[in-house]
Amino acid sequence: MDINERVKIAILVKYYGNILTDRQSKIINMYVDNNLSLSEVSEELKISRQAVKDGLDNAINSLENIENKLHFIARDDRIKQLIENKLPSQIDMATRLELISVLEDN
Repeated sequence: MDINERVKIAILVKYYGNILTDRQSKIINMYVDNNLSLSEVSEELKISRQAVKDGLDNAINSLENIENKLHFIARDDRIKQLIENKLPSQIDMATRLELISVLEDN
C-alpha cells in the first residue's frame, strides 16, 4: 500500500472511524498509523495474516461505502477548494452563497 492510499484511509478513519469494530480500528491503526506489515499486525494480535488482510479490507470497504453515501469528505474538499481559491477579503456574495449551498447539500 503506497503513501497516498494510507493517507486516504487515514482521512476516512478521521471522518468515519467510529463505525468500525474495535478489532478493525486496531488493525487499521497498526497497519496505517504505525506502518506495520500484515505479518507484524498478525503477530501482535495473534491472528492469521489472512484474518488481518480480511479485517483491513472489510474496514476499508465499510469506510468507503459510508463516504459514498454521505459524501462528507467530498463536501469538505469542495469547501476548501472554494476558500483556497479566494482570499477571505475577496469572497463575494456569490461565493458565500455557493459555500452555503455546498454545506446544505449534505
